Amino acid sequence: MEIMSDSERKFFENILREQHGVEKAFREYILIKTGEDRIRATTHETIEVAMKLRKILQIGLYIAKFRKSRNEVFLTIEGSQLLNDQITKNVVDLDEESALRWMKGAPIQLPRNYLSLYIVGRLNGLYLGSARISRDGKAYPQISTWRRIPEGE
Repeated sequence: MEIMSDSERKFFENILREQHGVEKAFREYILIKTGEDRIRATTHETIEVAMKLRKILQIGLYIAKFRKSRNEVFLTIEGSQLLNDQITKNVVDLDEESALRWMKGAPIQLPRNYLSLYIVGRLNGLYLGSARISRDGKAYPQISTWRRIPEGE
């Protein structure tokens, strides 16, 4: 667990601005880098309490995966919901059937082409995290296996 440096944070924010039009990305939070390129958001107060306690394994909310070497950021469900209406670019509005497929982790055929490698799905104002765009124009939702709606439901 390591607090993101100012230069790393600026780079992270620039990618979010380019990718999704977000101007004030997680400004009220401290961003922490954890294993597997994950970024967690927390508050100053939480860090102060964690410093006083022993054996704290993780703090904060998992908000994004940040691959600095590839200039890639994909937002988790919670990360996209925290940014909410700040996301102005590369958002796809889903109908209920597409949103259900999204939450099952199934590929979605998009109605148009997107320039970004990642898009964010939205159903009636509820943000559902990121999906990676393939060369064939399909969106592959980045939903953790344990969070997916099982097939048949």
